[in-house]
Amino acid sequence: MADNEKLECLRKLQDVLQAKFELEQQVETLPRELRREESELQRVEKEYEALQKLVEDTSDEVKSLSIRYEDAFQARTGYEKQMEFLNTQREYEALSKQLEEARANEEALLKQRNNKMKESEKLKKDVVVKEEEVNAQRAKVAEEKAKVDTELSGINERIEALDKECLAVKGTSISNELYEKFSNIVKKKDGVGVVPVHGQVCMGCDRVLPVQFVIDLRLKQEHNEIEYCPYCSRIIWYEELDPETEKNYIFEQLESKGSGSEKSSSAAAEPQGDSDSYDESMGMDGGFEDF
Repeated sequence: MADNEKLECLRKLQDVLQAKFELEQQVETLPRELRREESELQRVEKEYEALQKLVEDTSDEVKSLSIRYEDAFQARTGYEKQMEFLNTQREYEALSKQLEEARANEEALLKQRNNKMKESEKLKKDVVVKEEEVNAQRAKVAEEKAKVDTELSGINERIEALDKECLAVKGTSISNELYEKFSNIVKKKDGVGVVPVHGQVCMGCDRVLPVQFVIDLRLKQEHNEIEYCPYCSRIIWYEELDPETEKNYIFEQLESKGSGSEKSSSAAAEPQGDSDSYDESMGMDGGFEDF
């Protein structure tokens, strides 16, 4: 490789940026378990609140049934007392029917009240169990949050150190604009922002580059300038290989071997901006300016 200060800096920056972006990815994924525990806490808290409301409603029903049962009890005992003062058979038959209905109503209300009281007692026990579950889940959330906060603090310190290292490597050789562009490339290209060209082939996207483009690339490289692959947007540099190896990456050789109509057709024309073409989202405009 020709002596190119910018390329050397970019290759060093690539290693530091890879480490930085990996840590930033950890920052995004680390709280995942905490979010899951927090979601679980919200679920059990809602269940706890629903149980408490159900206990309140059931207690109100018990009170209502108790009042109605007391009224039914008073009605039944009143009818029984009236039986002592009856004078005619008709009065007896009428009061007996009322007394029978009152007893049936009293028994039904007593049964309903007792069943509702049992239900209320069971719900109160369920509330105690659910409260313990809520407290246990709150403890898990607090523990996980403390763990995440500790780890995030350490990761953020390492990211800060890597930012300083990036600036040190960048120095004055790399402009701020180029640094931002290159950072975007490394992030979007899975940590690989600088790749060699072997013969006429970009080793980042395996696309065949036009002959004149490769010639210009080698000239730029000798003058401490950089170039971007017109297909994958990575920064490229021409790597000298031994003749036997390099001939396998020369267009004429690839074409004669029929190694792929796609590479042949792509070399025959200028880049057209397809799905693997020059990426404007990297922050680069047309013309591949040098910085």
